Amino acid sequence: MRRLLMGLAVMAAVLPVCAAGQEIVLTAAQRQALNIKVGKVEAATSLPLDGLPATVRAPHEGSAVVTAPFAGVVVAVLAREGQAVTRNQPLVRIQSREAMTLGADLAAARGDYRVADAQASRDRQLHAEGIIPAGRMQAAEARREAAAARLHELQAARSTAPTPAGGAPGIYELRAPLDGRVVERAVRLGEPIETLAKAYVIARRDRVMLELHLPARYAHALRVGLPVHVEGGTEGKVTETGGAIDAPSQTVLVRAEVVTEHLLPGQQTTATLLLPAPPHALSVSSSALAERDGRYVLFVAAAKGFTPVPVTLLVQTADGHSVVSGTVAAGAEVVISGAGALKAMPQGGG
Repeated sequence: MRRLLMGLAVMAAVLPVCAAGQEIVLTAAQRQALNIKVGKVEAATSLPLDGLPATVRAPHEGSAVVTAPFAGVVVAVLAREGQAVTRNQPLVRIQSREAMTLGADLAAARGDYRVADAQASRDRQLHAEGIIPAGRMQAAEARREAAAARLHELQAARSTAPTPAGGAPGIYELRAPLDGRVVERAVRLGEPIETLAKAYVIARRDRVMLELHLPARYAHALRVGLPVHVEGGTEGKVTETGGAIDAPSQTVLVRAEVVTEHLLPGQQTTATLLLPAPPHALSVSSSALAERDGRYVLFVAAAKGFTPVPVTLLVQTADGHSVVSGTVAAGAEVVISGAGALKAMPQGGG
């Protein structure tokens, strides 16, 4: 620090004040005293918005709500929250009066269909022999179709409420519709459950959905497919962008699907959204930026020294990088160490 102050004192003694854009001429000794180092600026490929608060949700695709087809009482809870389950694995057993009568109704429907089918076949043969009129044959076929519809309805009901092997009458199971993880359980042992009430929510284990709230000024740049990086190295893509601005917070809702097994629904984390970089945007180390009179400048290498060039700061990240726009060309060499010293010293030109 003492060496830097001595260098600034020397510069103040030998250099007059210059206007913005005027070249600052430095000797080799002065560069060394001020620890001046240069590096190249690069064309920015994205505009990273980091540190965005994000809430983890179950993904819309690859999730399922398991409901109870019949009202009843929960007699066995077979899957807990957070548990990994496989397709068709039993989740809960429910005792139901409707399930108890379903078996009898299904047996009666099978018998009705057999009778109606046999009658329709006989009447078709009798009609072909000219014994009965067409109307009687058509009536028999209509009864067969009605019996078939009733049978299919009850069979579908049975498929949604399968009975466990060796289970007591009236007990049915709810089973997992997919491989995944239990993210919500709404049933409790011994408690009643209503018809079509939610019992479980199952989500895929290998992905989650993030909900981000982005400042409204970036809404015009949003689109589906933009990359998202989550704390810890996980990556994903934007799947939904809000169609309106939230008035109180002046933010827009963004949803992204992320492939990971390490985040759980309800968890709070941070994410980085990579927006498209505007034309002529540059990526540079944040240490290269110097603020002068409320504006930012880059000190661009010139013939004998460095020229301060105004730039607009677009975004600055926590890892020490910035994206700027201005008249500096990609590939130009700028001061990346010592820019603050150049800003603080009186400037002169040769």
